[in-house]
Amino acid sequence: MSGTGQIVVIGAGPAGIGTGLALADRGLVLEGCPHLGGLCSTVEFEGAVFDLGGHSFHTPHPEVRDLVFQSLDMHEQPRQARCWSHGALIPYPFQAHFRELPDQDVVEECAEGLSLAGRGEGALDFEDYLRGRFGPGIARHFLLPYNRKLWGGDLRRLAVDWASERVAAPANAAETFAQHGGRRTPLQHDTLVAYPARGGFGEILRALARRLPNLRLGQAVQRIDPLRREIVTSTGEVFRWERLVSSLPIDRLISLLPDAPPQVRVAAKSLEALPLALVLIVCGHPVDTPIQRVYSAGSEAPAHKIVLNHNSSPYLRSLPRHGIQAEVARPDLRGLANGDLERQVVRGLCTLGLIRSPSEVQASKVIYVPRAYPVPTAGRDATVRVLTDWLEQRAISSVGRFGEWAYINCDEALFRGLRLGAKLSSRNAA
Repeated sequence: MSGTGQIVVIGAGPAGIGTGLALADRGLVLEGCPHLGGLCSTVEFEGAVFDLGGHSFHTPHPEVRDLVFQSLDMHEQPRQARCWSHGALIPYPFQAHFRELPDQDVVEECAEGLSLAGRGEGALDFEDYLRGRFGPGIARHFLLPYNRKLWGGDLRRLAVDWASERVAAPANAAETFAQHGGRRTPLQHDTLVAYPARGGFGEILRALARRLPNLRLGQAVQRIDPLRREIVTSTGEVFRWERLVSSLPIDRLISLLPDAPPQVRVAAKSLEALPLALVLIVCGHPVDTPIQRVYSAGSEAPAHKIVLNHNSSPYLRSLPRHGIQAEVARPDLRGLANGDLERQVVRGLCTLGLIRSPSEVQASKVIYVPRAYPVPTAGRDATVRVLTDWLEQRAISSVGRFGEWAYINCDEALFRGLRLGAKLSSRNAA
């Protein structure tokens, strides 16, 4: 049985690692997998490098940037993103570059709607926000079909509070990505983004984890006893804690607590997670485009986002095989089993001009991620408050993307972990 008086952190993703770094010797980080990184892990397949989801490093937290850049060599470059619409690739975001479309009827409809649009203030839901902020033309021709492809058909179930951090401004509004101030603003087509100079995005987490004084891998939590303040892991070991920090999905955390009352369990089960199929396509040669991301609203490709990961660094560009990853939301599981989805993705890549022929594909596979995005439904903040208040009464904190059910990136999860660890350290010091 391991140590009393310690703070145990469950999960070695960015939030758990951040918490452990701030706690230093007071913290013990347990990770259930034999590797770390969570949704920021890197996968090597048939000579190509993929991340679990398309990742690049950018942050409005200078202290997080300093920590990462001091921990490993990073390569920084302007972001190159495109939107596929009406048979053309135009610069991201669509709402700022729609005038580059070849279809002038679409251009005129988007421009006319934008001239009458407001700022989306007072919108009751996400669909209402998109129509009010960008006008009916831009909404109809890109933003609504893109977001329905991602989140599902009913956008009225989604809240609005997250939109200003994620959805870039239209052509008639100046906007830059914030590198200071702590509040995320939307990425632009030329935002500077960083990536490890060697390897995949997961190298960031590995470099940070080397700073942890107490990290145990392969310790999946099987049971949590809040009365005894004990954790039992898959190896049979028992760890005692004075304070517990979890970066597990909060509904999973609740399921591990035997004293959770029915109303808490019901609340946890009401949270909605978005599953993804990550389709990994290996090309037998370097891709012949500098594009890093493509966002597609149409039916020409099943993916809403396509990641050309080898354009993230000179090291990855130098490899003889390149990987292209397609994110497909809410996948048909039958299509995953018989290879239909992979074939559809390859056809889509040809249509978008990202590869010339299916014969260029050397290998492919699908990784199913049952929890990729926490869905920002209208009631999720109130639900999470109920759960975190109940957990706090048991000296348990929940942090991170699914720990807080917040649509945040790696940098923000790392920041929140650092902040929570510092808070717990100062509380114990006092």
